[in-house]
Amino acid sequence: MSNGLPFGQGSILGKELGGQAPTSPGTKEKIPAYVTPDVMNRLRNTVVALQKIDDEDAEVPVSLSAYVEAAVLAQIRRDEREYNGGNPFPQRRQKNLKTGPPVTK
Repeated sequence: MSNGLPFGQGSILGKELGGQAPTSPGTKEKIPAYVTPDVMNRLRNTVVALQKIDDEDAEVPVSLSAYVEAAVLAQIRRDEREYNGGNPFPQRRQKNLKTGPPVTK
């Protein structure tokens, strides 16, 4: 992890960034998402367990945020490949999305 990224160049996030740090380091946005307590517990357990791996070459997350960002980015890329010919989806008109739990009828 000598390049200052949360994951190395061989990881999904590292490959996506081309091994380079983001152009505006320190600029982050909070994700307005809800998960069940079980999923949150598993996420925390996974990050802590991966951080304990004693392998210099292992691509382990430095934080829960780094893990979530890499997972979200991996899913976005899969969806772009499957549903949009591998291209980013078009910019939406409305800047803000509705947040909160889904409304069920």
